Amino acid sequence: MSVPRVVRVLGHPLHAILSDFPLALLCPSIFWDAIGVWRHEPLWWAISFWTIALGLASALVTAAAGLADYAAIPEKDPAASTATCHMAVMLTAVCLYAASLIVRRTAAPPEGAKLMAAFLLEGFGFLSLGAGGWLAGISFFITA
Repeated sequence: MSVPRVVRVLGHPLHAILSDFPLALLCPSIFWDAIGVWRHEPLWWAISFWTIALGLASALVTAAAGLADYAAIPEKDPAASTATCHMAVMLTAVCLYAASLIVRRTAAPPEGAKLMAAFLLEGFGFLSLGAGGWLAGISFFITA
């Protein structure tokens, strides 16, 4: 049984289509938290909590599609090392956001050290998502 080079839906790579959801949900969470601190309104922390939770759930589906594509890359392919870096950076980002969710525990605003930890974890997660997205673009152009 051969594995397709890229899992496709209507001719479009599924992993690329699905990647928009975790990015759109995870990236703005740090901004929702900043608004929550600035305005002293817990609603923004709840929005951030649930967008992270949904972003992580959608990241699992996206990662599954990406893993299928990754498994189809031949060992000597020039894109293999870039795809490996992309996967590692994106998994790091997902772990950082998951740790932020664990630190929070609830949709209520964290206090003290948990507040700083949530911001740091989300900030590094945000940077990791950007780096992983950049690597995905590089990988795309190598294989195109």
